[in-house]
Amino acid sequence: MPEERQTKNQRREAAREAARLEREKQKQRDRLRRWLIPTVSTVAILAIAAAIVWAFVSNQPAAQSVAGPRNMISDGILFTADDSGAVVPVETGAIPPSGTPTPTDQGDDGLAHIVTYVDFSCPACKSFEEAYSTSIQALVAAGVATLEVHPIAILDRAYLSSRYSSRSNNVGACVADAAPESFLDVMTALYTNQPAEGTSGLTDAELIDVVHGAGLVNEDVDACIEDELFGPWVTAATDRQTNNPDLVAPGAQGFSTPTIVVNGEVWDRSVDVMDFIQSHISASDPGTD
Repeated sequence: MPEERQTKNQRREAAREAARLEREKQKQRDRLRRWLIPTVSTVAILAIAAAIVWAFVSNQPAAQSVAGPRNMISDGILFTADDSGAVVPVETGAIPPSGTPTPTDQGDDGLAHIVTYVDFSCPACKSFEEAYSTSIQALVAAGVATLEVHPIAILDRAYLSSRYSSRSNNVGACVADAAPESFLDVMTALYTNQPAEGTSGLTDAELIDVVHGAGLVNEDVDACIEDELFGPWVTAATDRQTNNPDLVAPGAQGFSTPTIVVNGEVWDRSVDVMDFIQSHISASDPGTD
């Protein structure tokens, strides 16, 4: 009988141990559940947050450049004549982020250094270019003048909240940056296709078509137009020019486009611009003979 009682005791202890082990397992399950529920919730929240961040970032516009375009370190693009008499751009670096323009050095060399401040959306600028661009570029090709073009945007208000003035002048910056040799051709095309004030202007896709129609098909330029890459520079350059008292013509109420400066003197429109330019070309320069 002792052996039987021992067996019962063993069974009793075994039952107690099994119960104890079950209680420990239950406690472990409870602890795991208490940890797991907030952890799963946290993971879910983090996943949702990550999805929101991804959606936000993926839908943001491409980053815009805080620097200026290449070949416009003065805020304008400069053209001179090469040895063959072709009008060519002068390559320069870009205005660095938070930097300031470097003015073009205009020596006392007998040349007419012509600087134009134009808005590609400006009807008066279009009329000026149609009347004088061929003659001005002929002087540059002859080696008696240089031409520096500054695109600025002052007519956004005229284009039904489409910011056409800023966007069209961004096109000029894009071309100057990636394909400066095409700048004058694209400028002519922008004037030829200039939309009427009081409209929404051209879309970015239509601006790209204008550039292509001018003979420039360049993926970097297209992307730059779509992203309005140099929008901040257009704004900064416009602010610099419109707030420069040296660019206000004598007798004028303020800055306007087109503004023409030759050897530091602002054209006041009292004489024909070609006479004004010729007056700054040295009589001793062989190109004037």
